[in-house]
Amino acid sequence: MTPKIRSFSGAALMLVIIPIIAGLLACMPVPIGDPERSRVDPGLNGAWVLQSDGDLGVYQFLPWDQRSWLILATGIEAGDEFEGELPALKTPEDYAAALENFSIGKDGITARSVTIYKVWLAKIGGERFMTWEGLGPADQDGRAAPESWFVFKVTKNDANQYELLMLNGESDLFDDIPLPKEYDGDDYASDMRRKFERVIKRNANNEELYVEDAFLLFPLSEDAQEAAFDLFGEVMDME
Repeated sequence: MTPKIRSFSGAALMLVIIPIIAGLLACMPVPIGDPERSRVDPGLNGAWVLQSDGDLGVYQFLPWDQRSWLILATGIEAGDEFEGELPALKTPEDYAAALENFSIGKDGITARSVTIYKVWLAKIGGERFMTWEGLGPADQDGRAAPESWFVFKVTKNDANQYELLMLNGESDLFDDIPLPKEYDGDDYASDMRRKFERVIKRNANNEELYVEDAFLLFPLSEDAQEAAFDLFGEVMDME
């Protein structure tokens, strides 16, 4: 997949941060891997349709640097002046067709909110893992302070799709690691990350480490890629 990637600006504008991905109980209390030592996979650059637990969304992987991406995530809605009724969007193919066949804007399809993640890869136990760190409001010192992360094992299948199998932060395999509420140190995520990674390394192919159902990333055509970029322009300043 080699889509044309354009730059963007306005990530700090007035965005509505919404939880597109379900499964908050499965979040990890630490990030996995080191974003300063990671490398992006160019095959993931561009826009995809993500299917998760029956829900769908458009996810744009924008390389932030050589090590990490920003992911923009949103849904498709009818614009305020859309005439008629928007067809049911129940499958990834429906999402792709909507992007290819409808104009973007108030008289076509639009987006009204966006979620933003910083994302990086890590190799552990012979498998690739991807950490998603949600970007939300900053604290009083101007820093974002996440307390949980989505972490997936990433596998590419024969249909040029990526399967994302989410780590279950409540798996019994992590029982020997203290919970954040039980920890007296200053930085739980930094101090405990290596302990979690050792468990993952030993159990990378153990199904008990993961939630039951995988998410799938479906590729989009070149036309749908362009439309997806414009879709995010409904919420953010893109250039």
